[in-house]
Amino acid sequence: MDVREPALPVDPRLPGEPSLLEVGRTRAWLARRGVSVWLPTRLLALRVGGRGVKTRGTPGYLIGAVCSWLLGGVVFQLADLPGKTAFLAVLIAVFQALRWRAAQRREHLAEQLTGAGAPPPFLLAVEQAGWYLASAAVTFGGGAVLCAASFLTEPRFTWKHWYPPSVVIGLHTFALAVGAGVTTLVLAGVLRGPVIAEDEASRRVDEVLRAEDPYRFAPCGVYAFLAMPVFVVDWATPGFLGWSALAYLLLVAALQLTGWFVTRHRYRRLPPGCYGR
Repeated sequence: MDVREPALPVDPRLPGEPSLLEVGRTRAWLARRGVSVWLPTRLLALRVGGRGVKTRGTPGYLIGAVCSWLLGGVVFQLADLPGKTAFLAVLIAVFQALRWRAAQRREHLAEQLTGAGAPPPFLLAVEQAGWYLASAAVTFGGGAVLCAASFLTEPRFTWKHWYPPSVVIGLHTFALAVGAGVTTLVLAGVLRGPVIAEDEASRRVDEVLRAEDPYRFAPCGVYAFLAMPVFVVDWATPGFLGWSALAYLLLVAALQLTGWFVTRHRYRRLPPGCYGR
């Protein structure tokens, strides 16, 4: 099969064929980068289209996560259970992992068309993901420090729940660890996954997807806001730990946003090539 052949959607239940939704998503993705095609190639439709929120089971995952959050919120409220925000962070991590798994299934189909390629040079992949790696290091490294500091700092306020503050801190620490695990899973695929390409055009698309995937599938900044334990235990006065936590949140947000904007600017245009017809 010629992977540069235009995608002609048939029955979307057949393996190896992109759906109409995936083709439409790929067309829009290419158009935003200066490439206008009516039918993208089958390879690109599988890879780009398979990353959509509305494709291949992802809506079901999202509905399940929302229902779990709504039901869990009621249970947490009625039973006065700890870790409501940590529970949301874990749900988001599970949703991200399922999205990544769904996209990887389409990646495997695309890889069957071109054969297994070698991963990009490690240092080059690290350089491309530099901003994201910095934000991930601050998110989970700084979060771990704040978790430890929260355990060691005795809160000075009247506790209103039946469970001790250490339980809440422990649950948020666990949620941060789950987020770190999902982020590592995505980064392993980004940094060491094979290059899936047949020509220079598809190779450039592989590079763009590799740069965007961490922000698409593992925006780690969300864990800084949901899993950080300092403010969730109702510290009476911010103090040094509270202000440190605020600085941590601002730094993580700045690194995530800067990295995303740099990535979008760097890959705002695709070079001429065969992207479809």
